[in-house]
Amino acid sequence: MLINVLTNACKFTEAGAVSLTVCRNNGEEGDCVEIRVEDTGIGMEPELLERLFEPFTQADTSTTRRFGGTGLGLAISRKFCHLLGGDICVSSTPGAGSTFDISLPVDISETRAKGFPVLETETVGAGHRGAVRGD
Repeated sequence: MLINVLTNACKFTEAGAVSLTVCRNNGEEGDCVEIRVEDTGIGMEPELLERLFEPFTQADTSTTRRFGGTGLGLAISRKFCHLLGGDICVSSTPGAGSTFDISLPVDISETRAKGFPVLETETVGAGHRGAVRGD
């Protein structure tokens, strides 16, 4: 799911940046992981956003010819997100980029009980920047 969203962000951003932000949120309904992928790519029209997560949906035929793909990735990503009890949503401005927000519930006490390490908020590399380059 995350790889799909990041791949799309990189694919549709010829110049500018793609950023990934991940944080744990302690809410009244329980803990969740909030993931945000922002890009400065081509963006999307509001009409497309309404059907973006439907199978076989792409911006238009020129996008398909130029960038490839089947239009299934985001539909599958949303289904997977829902199976995990989370959600994925998008906001976008044509010519200015898109932002995808993913929210997934987590049970920190169960994670600790199973012996998995849990990074506390202050130990996570907040403020650090990274870059990924693909040719």
